[in-house]
Amino acid sequence: MKIGNAPISWGICEIPGWGPQLPRERVLDEMARAGYVGTELGPWGYLPTDAGELKALLDARGLQMAAAFVPVDLRSEGRLGEELGRVKATASLIAALGAGRIVIADGGDPMRYEIAGRIELTREKGLTSEQWAYFGRSLNEIAKVCRDMGLIVTFHSHGGTYVENPDEIARLADATDPDLVRLCLDTGHIAFGGGDPVELFRTYRDRIGHVHLKDIRLGLLREYLDKGLSYVAAAQGDVFVPLGQGDVDIGAIGRILREAGYDGWIIVEQDRVVRSESENTLAAAQASRAYLRERMGV
Repeated sequence: MKIGNAPISWGICEIPGWGPQLPRERVLDEMARAGYVGTELGPWGYLPTDAGELKALLDARGLQMAAAFVPVDLRSEGRLGEELGRVKATASLIAALGAGRIVIADGGDPMRYEIAGRIELTREKGLTSEQWAYFGRSLNEIAKVCRDMGLIVTFHSHGGTYVENPDEIARLADATDPDLVRLCLDTGHIAFGGGDPVELFRTYRDRIGHVHLKDIRLGLLREYLDKGLSYVAAAQGDVFVPLGQGDVDIGAIGRILREAGYDGWIIVEQDRVVRSESENTLAAAQASRAYLRERMGV
């Protein structure tokens, strides 16, 4: 297993209004100093979109390109062509840098961001059977194109989207071809959506293609949800924390991955807002890396 991190741990996010954006050189420097060997791409345009320029930036720090996260809208009939174009642009870039995975997620909408984490509401306000059918067919087609480009599609359930709660994860798995679409299991977003990360890692252990390892304070999450806070507001309120400081059983996740023979990337993430450039962002990245060495031996 290879251990990487992602720009979101430094507050770099594609969601409008998330927070300040730190310089990319600082983010990559700190990622390498903290002991990580790979990164994800982050929002399109944050890192260079020229493969040669990006490779030089990564090589100078001993970092590999692990994957890229691409939110798409496959809920509406006829969206496949437009979304496929966006996916192909990202896939072309990261494939040129040797990445083997591309991470696809639903893009969500304002309504789902507002009700995120409230499983009784996300179950009520989900996709129709027709939408699920189109979603599954379209995702399979995207996966075929990415496969031809040398990449495996891994699908990421995400707070504030239409694939968030455990029922929706199961529906997505059933609607797609397991030979084409693997799963990117994210411990923090599974928990945010009302699922048990350990249970879902066990259930889908043979379909895991990529791992996002997050920790989350569930008590604080419940307080925020009781107050009616959205996904973005909860993340901005520091519900996600460095590994070992929340309630996810990281040790159990590690055991399941070893039993499954998983040998891909583990990407540590902390969905956070960095409020000023003077904030010590390196410390949190180092704490998570040290915890992984201690609890998982990696």
